[in-house]
Amino acid sequence: MEVEVKQSLESFEASSSDWERMPDPTRMHNSFEFAHAWWFHVPMFVLGVSWAIRLRKANFFAAVNPSLGNGGLYNYSKFEAQNHFPKINLPNTCLIHSEENFDVILSKINAENLNYPFIIKPDVGERGKGVKLIQNQGELEIYLTEQPIEACLIQEFIEKAQEYGVFFLKNPMTGKFSIPSLTRKISLQVIGDGISSISELIQNHPRASRYQNLIQAGDSNHIPLHNEVVKLSPMGNHCKGAVFLDYSAYISSEMIASFEQIFEAVEGINYGRLDVKVDELSDLCDPENIIILEVNGANAEPIHMYSPEKNYQDGLKTINSYFQNMGMMAKHNLVGRRRQFRETDTWRSLMQYLKK
Repeated sequence: MEVEVKQSLESFEASSSDWERMPDPTRMHNSFEFAHAWWFHVPMFVLGVSWAIRLRKANFFAAVNPSLGNGGLYNYSKFEAQNHFPKINLPNTCLIHSEENFDVILSKINAENLNYPFIIKPDVGERGKGVKLIQNQGELEIYLTEQPIEACLIQEFIEKAQEYGVFFLKNPMTGKFSIPSLTRKISLQVIGDGISSISELIQNHPRASRYQNLIQAGDSNHIPLHNEVVKLSPMGNHCKGAVFLDYSAYISSEMIASFEQIFEAVEGINYGRLDVKVDELSDLCDPENIIILEVNGANAEPIHMYSPEKNYQDGLKTINSYFQNMGMMAKHNLVGRRRQFRETDTWRSLMQYLKK
């Protein structure tokens, strides 16, 4: 468990316009964040069907990002997706298969100069399922033994302090690049009061208490200092307890230009979200300081809608707006290329995905 001390934490009334001043934004959540996923999945399904009818193409989503399998909606390789981007913006990564000889896996790890701890995750998957921080060789062996036979990514653990979800749109007609949504991800944490143990802080924390079965505490009886921030997870995934904060107000022309430079040589990826790490917010304006952890395609949600100040109606409006963008991109890319995106291939891939 990683522990850091945060100076001069002061209590104050929560403000959705100034997340930086909050002592612990992970204590906050909105009215629907922990509701059943179908609250959004049903509207998404309805919108998807309506666009399929409108475009007369059941797998219209495949045309949104032609360079990603199934447009990046499902059953696509994370490894192949990230390799469309400049190497300078990627962590050292190797692709392994869990059924490979362990010595072969170790040789791949060494070839990429990967050291413990590192991240391992399924090459095909989403929502943080199967993502784990591996501290040593023993943990790696256990992970591979417990995992189904499948391809996995072993990825350098990036120590940068801040993680963001950067939603991007690249107009396939004009080439114009935009960032409509920026979301800060803060991993699960508690803050010491100088009296309570870590275990007690977790139990009394409105978010951490929901994820107790996922928390691997070192000494749960340890009493952190007053205002000491105790990180309970290194992951920025919602399923690992992270909070998503709307930072869209910080989007600037410099930030857009920075990501536009990263996308310069990227073809056929027009819609989605990059999960990135930087040392500080201003680094998003410098492409050399940005590390891409994961590329999400048509399956990407504009995760700023889960920010604590949002409501369900705002979320539905956001989803509808983003589906509009997706549908118009597909409409353009399908012109003269409808046969390229065959429904039979999509359904076959879907069946393979569902079997997993």
